[in-house]
Amino acid sequence: MSLPRRWVVAVKHGIDVNLTRADPTTGRIDLARAPRKTSDFDKNAVEEAVRLREKHGGTVTVVTVGPATAREAIRDALAIGADEGVLLAAPDGPVGDSRAVAGTLAAYFRTPGGAFDLALFGEGSTDHFSGTVGPRVAAELGFPSLSHVRQLTIDGGHLRVHRDIDSGIEELESGFPAVVTVGQEINTPRMPTFLSTLKSSKKEIREIPIDSLGLSASKWTRSIVIQEASVPSVPRKKIRVSGENPSALSHELVELLRREGIDGK
Repeated sequence: MSLPRRWVVAVKHGIDVNLTRADPTTGRIDLARAPRKTSDFDKNAVEEAVRLREKHGGTVTVVTVGPATAREAIRDALAIGADEGVLLAAPDGPVGDSRAVAGTLAAYFRTPGGAFDLALFGEGSTDHFSGTVGPRVAAELGFPSLSHVRQLTIDGGHLRVHRDIDSGIEELESGFPAVVTVGQEINTPRMPTFLSTLKSSKKEIREIPIDSLGLSASKWTRSIVIQEASVPSVPRKKIRVSGENPSALSHELVELLRREGIDGK
């Protein structure tokens, strides 16, 4: 008799780009104070893991790397239906970049408590969208990497996926363990109910300091540092269009656009 499957999902508590605002005077965006939320693509990964558990059994563990506030992303995943959460607690200061986060996750997955059959990732985060964390983890662990997956099925000991490529859709088959990144085409995440949210507050979140994973300081150091985030200044010409009737207004607008080099061709 085969052992229960272990489905693992990596989630990110990233910047909510829809609520990020720039200083009207300087145009700069304070990323440190920007509102944060669970990355949208990660919710699709959590939903897919929950569906796999509902069909094939096993447990769903959600993992994130970050400060204590990243627990919010874990709580969101637990409300969708994950069974437990793991916070890989980062040191004070900015969270590592894609390379550092992938290295941290791979180090955790090498531990006895981090072993999995299938690890699911969103194909990118809604703030940075490097699209590299899942494939990096697979490369570090030496596991198959299946990216941009839009359909996933399991038949015995085989994982079958449909994935998007430039020329169409590709069908692939893999064994276990494997690492998969999914897009939003794969499913529609369920909305947590009041009851599921209440139950999620009682589910366990284990906290593991990343310095207990045997990572060197250089492994966590960011390779890419954001010096500044700002909105470019685009001065408006404030041109007014006038005319006696809609036809005249349209004619004047067309002439103005032509003078700006926009001829509609």
